Amino acid sequence: MAESHSQVIGEPGSTKRVDEPVRYDDEEVIWQGSPSQLVNLGTYIFWGIITFAAAFGLLLWNSGIGRSYGEALDQMIEYAIAGTLVFAILSCLMAYLSTRYERTVITRNKIKEAKGITSIFRRELFCEISDITDFKSPPAGLLGIFGLSTLVIETHDDDQPIISIRAIPDRDALIKLLLPVWRKAKMDRKGYFAE
Repeated sequence: MAESHSQVIGEPGSTKRVDEPVRYDDEEVIWQGSPSQLVNLGTYIFWGIITFAAAFGLLLWNSGIGRSYGEALDQMIEYAIAGTLVFAILSCLMAYLSTRYERTVITRNKIKEAKGITSIFRRELFCEISDITDFKSPPAGLLGIFGLSTLVIETHDDDQPIISIRAIPDRDALIKLLLPVWRKAKMDRKGYFAE
């Protein structure tokens, strides 16, 4: 079974009363998580097949098929197969690391999405909870076999019009946790940020 790194920090109403006004400096984390590596399953299968085919081709080439051709063609074939193997390994490693360093943190006021392998390429985007317009629950597809699903959040934010929280174990619990916070923030901020 795949492991998705998600953690519910607080239940709705567990530390805050629903009728308390929203504090704009309240950055209490209510949920944080990262997607499961199962989102890369297609990449791993594709490059696994390519690697197997390249290794099998190299085995056939070295077993005698390449003897009737010249030395230059023999070297070109070996370099091409070795390059394919290196590219396959790097592609799988890149997919793994990209998913590994993708993180979503939801506080009582903001949603923070952080993506990127190193600090040089890391991109952090923030969205106010009150900017959320809708929640969508697309079909889980193959991820549903493993008990995972995706939550899509539509927002008014220019930087993040769509926030996709991929391959999380309990999407419905996250929606139930987020809805009261979203409604409360929307009602309290309406006087300040009326549409």
